Amino acid sequence: GHRRSAPGDHVSYVEVSLPRLAIALLFIAIACGVSWRLRLGLGSALVVGAIRAAVQLIAIGYFLVFLFAHERAWLVLTVLIAMLLVAALTSARRLEHGPGLRVLLPYALAAVGGGAAIALLPLFTLIVVPHPWFEARYLVPLSGMMMSSAMNVVAQVFERVFAMARSERAVIEQLLALGASSVQATQSHTRAAVRAALIPTINGLVTVGLVALPGMMTGQILSGTAPGQAVRYQVVIMYQLVAVAAVSGALATRFARRMLFTPREQLRRDPELR
Repeated sequence: GHRRSAPGDHVSYVEVSLPRLAIALLFIAIACGVSWRLRLGLGSALVVGAIRAAVQLIAIGYFLVFLFAHERAWLVLTVLIAMLLVAALTSARRLEHGPGLRVLLPYALAAVGGGAAIALLPLFTLIVVPHPWFEARYLVPLSGMMMSSAMNVVAQVFERVFAMARSERAVIEQLLALGASSVQATQSHTRAAVRAALIPTINGLVTVGLVALPGMMTGQILSGTAPGQAVRYQVVIMYQLVAVAAVSGALATRFARRMLFTPREQLRRDPELR
C-alpha cells in the first residue's frame, strides 16, 4: 500500500507487493508474443533471462540486507574485490578474437580496476564521504556502477583492437617494415576503438534529462529523496562515467598493444591473432 505525504512529513513511496510484482511478468509475455509473431526464436531466451534476473536480484537483495546489518570493513572489501573479479572475467570472456582467458584476465583486471579507481577514489574522499569509510550503502552500489561501465568499455576496446589486428595484419606488418613503431602502426585503429567506447557516454551526457531520467536518479526520487539531491548525485555519476570510459579505454588499448607485439615490436604470431 501507500499514502500521500503531508507537508513536513517523511516522504513515503509506493510499495511493490509480491502480487503486483507478479503482474510485471506481463512485460515478458509481451516480448515473447512479439518473438513468436515475428518468428525470432527468442522465447526460451527471454524466459530464462527473466528467471535468472529475478533470482539474481532477489538473492542480491537479501545479501544486501545482511551486509547492511553486519557491516564490517573486511566484508565490504571482499564484496568489492568479488565484483571486480566478476567484471574482469566477464569482459575477458566476451572476446571472439584475441588471447585466451589466462593471458587476458590480468590485463582486464588492471583496465577495469584502474578505470573504476580513477572515478571512485575522488568520489569517496572528496564528494560523497561515507561514515564510516566502509559504509556499504554507498560503496557497493556506486562501485558496482563504475565497474560495470569499465567492464563494457574494456570488452569493447579489446574486441575491436584484436579484430583489427586479425583483419589488418598485412597492413600492420607493412607499416612495421617501413619503420613505424607498434604505436604508429595501430594508432588509427586504437583511436577509433577508444572513440567508439566514449561515444555512448558522451551521448548520455548530451541527452540526459531530455530523453529519459537516469536509473539512479529515478530510483532515488521514487524512494523519497529530494529531486534536487537526486539530480546532484546523478551529475556526479555521469561525470564519473566519462572518466571511467576514458581511462579504462586508454588502458585497454595500451594492454592490447602489449599483447599484440613482442618487446622488439614485432607482431605476435599466436594462432588467435593470425
